[in-house]
Amino acid sequence: MTIATRPERWQTLGFCIGLLAMAGAMTPATAVGADEGSYPPIAAAVPPVPGAADAPVPQPTRQPDLAPAPAPRPGASNLLESCWGPQDLRWRPGERKIRNHLTPDHRPPEFQLPQTPRSGFSRIAPLSLRSVTPTNGEKLIALTFDLCEQADEITGYDGELVDTLRAQGVKATFYAGGKWMRSHPERTLQLMADPLFEIGNHAWTHGNLRVLQGAEMENQIHWTQAEYERLRDQLLALPCAAPLAASEAPLIPRSPETFRFPYGTCNTESLQAVAAAGLYPVQWNIVTGDPAKGQTAARIVNTVMSQLKPGSIVVAHGNGRGWHTAEALKTLIPTLLKQGYRFATVSELLRDGTPVTAEQCYEVREGDNLRYDKLFGKGTQ
Repeated sequence: MTIATRPERWQTLGFCIGLLAMAGAMTPATAVGADEGSYPPIAAAVPPVPGAADAPVPQPTRQPDLAPAPAPRPGASNLLESCWGPQDLRWRPGERKIRNHLTPDHRPPEFQLPQTPRSGFSRIAPLSLRSVTPTNGEKLIALTFDLCEQADEITGYDGELVDTLRAQGVKATFYAGGKWMRSHPERTLQLMADPLFEIGNHAWTHGNLRVLQGAEMENQIHWTQAEYERLRDQLLALPCAAPLAASEAPLIPRSPETFRFPYGTCNTESLQAVAAAGLYPVQWNIVTGDPAKGQTAARIVNTVMSQLKPGSIVVAHGNGRGWHTAEALKTLIPTLLKQGYRFATVSELLRDGTPVTAEQCYEVREGDNLRYDKLFGKGTQ
């Protein structure tokens, strides 16, 4: 597939994960416990990508460090406030733009992870989370935003969306690809440092984990964990973080705790690999359809409100492929608050109630995304 066709293909299909349908039926599951684990140090040196396409994989190179951070800001109560001012956080013109590579970037991350799971969850079953039944029927909802990026592109950052969440004090989970984090290091650090947000794993280059096998499939998982850890270490080492690093570090997970399958596709092997890595496999029960070029803010709001229930997980996009998502949030957030809903990250949602899971991954009903295997293949470029 040539690079030139990718923007047209994505825009025509209207997908980052291939989502146009709405909610579906789910099956109940068992509750999840949480505990704290110890985290061994990151190991060095990453092997080449097994079976990488198109060209030999370059050896990993150190990513350029961020510009020196300013001195800690007086009166800061968290790392975000200590290291960035309001002007630094605001969206910048052009950040939503998606750029395409002439040569796919298959470079691995600078570090690889030890094989010891690092999750705060225990007893993770190889099942796909659709929603959660909150304790005592509490009105909780998890907004999630995918930050997809394949090997032959650099996708964007929807700063207006993030600014809207911050202005309203709304918690959210961002499912970031490992390569997206490497392409957007400062924005990743800001999301990581913000107490409103958490970052989940969305695979290295948006690979189709139902098609990829063995090491190729596992690299999509572990390399993303590694990039997150590298950036987390960098965040805590910034001069502006020094006064708060000791107290804030425990609040930022050592590694992502949840995983979202690209294209919403999985199989038994990939579900087991994700769970073995200490990651909770997370999907959704409400699809905004925001990658569809003809989508509107009104339709996004109507979709969410018509399918809403306590414990819902909403999927949208924050990488420049979400159409009118930020606009929809400006109506959706006050509407949900008026109805008594409270926003939670996915990890908080899981710790509050009983997971509703499925043995397969799908958009709305079983088998509705099988076409993506033929359409996207391995899905990494």
